[in-house]
Amino acid sequence: MASTARQLKRASERSQLQQIHDRSDPSRAALRLLLGRAIAQRQFYDPIFASRRPLLELVQTSLPSEDDNPLKTESILHHKVENDVADTVFSRSMADAIDRHPTWPANSRVNNADRARTCGVWQGFKTCSNNHHVGVTAFCNNHKRCRRCARADARKQAEKLYLVAKHLLKRPRAGYSLRMLTVTIRNSGNVIADIAKLKLYFPKLYRSMFKTDFSAARSRYELGPDNKTVHAHVLIYCRFIDVKAISAKWQELTGDSKIVDIRKVETNTDKKLRQACNEVCKYVTDLDKWIKQHGIDDACDQIADLTLRLKGERFGETYGNFRSQVFKKTFNYAMPKPEEHDPLLCNICGSTWAKYEEVIEPRGPPRLTVVHA
Repeated sequence: MASTARQLKRASERSQLQQIHDRSDPSRAALRLLLGRAIAQRQFYDPIFASRRPLLELVQTSLPSEDDNPLKTESILHHKVENDVADTVFSRSMADAIDRHPTWPANSRVNNADRARTCGVWQGFKTCSNNHHVGVTAFCNNHKRCRRCARADARKQAEKLYLVAKHLLKRPRAGYSLRMLTVTIRNSGNVIADIAKLKLYFPKLYRSMFKTDFSAARSRYELGPDNKTVHAHVLIYCRFIDVKAISAKWQELTGDSKIVDIRKVETNTDKKLRQACNEVCKYVTDLDKWIKQHGIDDACDQIADLTLRLKGERFGETYGNFRSQVFKKTFNYAMPKPEEHDPLLCNICGSTWAKYEEVIEPRGPPRLTVVHA
């Protein structure tokens, strides 16, 4: 009994951020680094998450649930709080990286840094007539250099891709199947040139080897965190083609790159199909890999530099029946899309919002620098 009492006392003495860190998955190195940064700067982060936790709990407990298991609710809430802490630390670190970037244009530096720094800040919450709650938060909407917005964008893109891929599989063609193709560009040391090369030659590879009336492809370009190797993941609906033939054609087009991989996607369950869609739609630089490889500050510096140099570049394309106009021409009806929610209605029960309450987040003291005479 005495031992249990001591354990409870020690747990109560630990800060909320320390408890979140202790419960996090040890295998997620980037997550634990971000949580560790929050603990190291707890004077700033403690007041923020002391106010956010009750708000997240208010929203989570108002959601309908198949069961009323409090342990399950607590587990979901912990996962959301954990991600919120990590996302906020990353956003502030990215804002600092933008601020100290030596060549960032002065006319956009403050705006971009402020948008990153305020991403995830609570502005209020809405309540419907059935007492369901939804939070209203700020977003920077830059999925190339924001962990929070990248994850949200990836979910949206994956859901769109999943609906179309599922539809194609329901109308099978003899010899066609869904495959995951990976093509790589030999690293020249110039990321800009390597991405331009990939964007130039992959469409030619698709047209010369895969394009038919029923084929479809969705590409996503990615930068490796170790040596910035440029490669593309492609979910492709096509006929069987031997990997050696693809490799030979890719080498012929690029002149020096021949590393390709293609494998069939198991589509016997919705879960496996969703996993394939998630893989090809995940965020471009896979931010957690960069943090794991380089640490928080160095990773943010490199990502800020790359995204500035690649400003305006598209990091993925759709081909064939993954394009809405081609799909409609092939099947003579519109491509299936996720239902768009009316922001004026509760996304749980569909009733109109009855009340909006504003939230003012507390702020801890800024980071202090002691200068010795």
